[in-house]
Amino acid sequence: MDHEIEYDRDTFRNIRRNLGLILELINDHTDVLPTRDPARSKHEVRGGYKIASRRGARLDEVEVFNFYFKFRSHLRGDGIALMYRTNHNQERIILLPDNTERRYSDERRSYLGVARGLLFRGWMDSDEQSELIENLQLLNVHERCAQSLQHEYGHILHWREFDHLGIHSPLDIYDWFVEHGYYELVEMRMPGFENKSALDKVWILKEAFVEDYRISLDLSDTNGKFILPNKFCHFGDFQMPELLSEGVKIMKKMIANQIGSSPSQRPTSSSEMDSLEVIRRVSDEGFKTKWRAGQKRSNQTTMDKDRAALRQMSEAAISLDM
Repeated sequence: MDHEIEYDRDTFRNIRRNLGLILELINDHTDVLPTRDPARSKHEVRGGYKIASRRGARLDEVEVFNFYFKFRSHLRGDGIALMYRTNHNQERIILLPDNTERRYSDERRSYLGVARGLLFRGWMDSDEQSELIENLQLLNVHERCAQSLQHEYGHILHWREFDHLGIHSPLDIYDWFVEHGYYELVEMRMPGFENKSALDKVWILKEAFVEDYRISLDLSDTNGKFILPNKFCHFGDFQMPELLSEGVKIMKKMIANQIGSSPSQRPTSSSEMDSLEVIRRVSDEGFKTKWRAGQKRSNQTTMDKDRAALRQMSEAAISLDM
């Protein structure tokens, strides 16, 4: 197989035709996917890596690869990027082919369209719209690549925290988010969250969490600019910016002891799906239901049903393993 894979040249030696890595990811059950998206240039990856590292994503602790193809196997290699941990305890981030310039241009247009809709309805302050415009103007190819690297490193940190706490099931993860108040906060920031399935809620919570981690690095490095909104929570954050600040605050407390920690042995993975699709789904739901930020909608009955569903899934998985 002649697909090329390479490390960031400034940090790692250049590796081409790494058969070992290919065989680790690609097998008889893998689909190598056709895509019109170009491979990311070395210039883009090098610049994004430097920005993310400067902000505090400790990419020197992991291996970063720039892939020239997309795939779908036991890992979701069909999005923008992904992270995974091997059976040998190596944490890796893979950047997947993407037209980065077109992506951030489309993201900028999508977010500004949401803001105009909110402003028209009187749900967003005009000063906040101006602030959003200033943030989005900071996007470029290097910056957008850095955002993906920061997002994936956030996944690495929450998996380390799960290992530290002995969290192994979706039910454990669900309870972790509830106990720290993050579930409640996401519910106040994302339209329709309370109506999602229990498993979808767990996935959204993890994704919103690492988006807040990504933003926390931006805020500390750019005089309070978030640059790119939280794609799951933007509809609520645009209405009540203090919810974003609270999300970042809670997130920092939840993984405070994981910066610089070492990984454990459990294989894990997470992938960053198409941001534009998420933005569209969230904003469509918000406008359709006339959703307003800051309201708690779940009750104890809702959470009991979620826990019962997750518990049943865990028990079914155990029986299949026996």
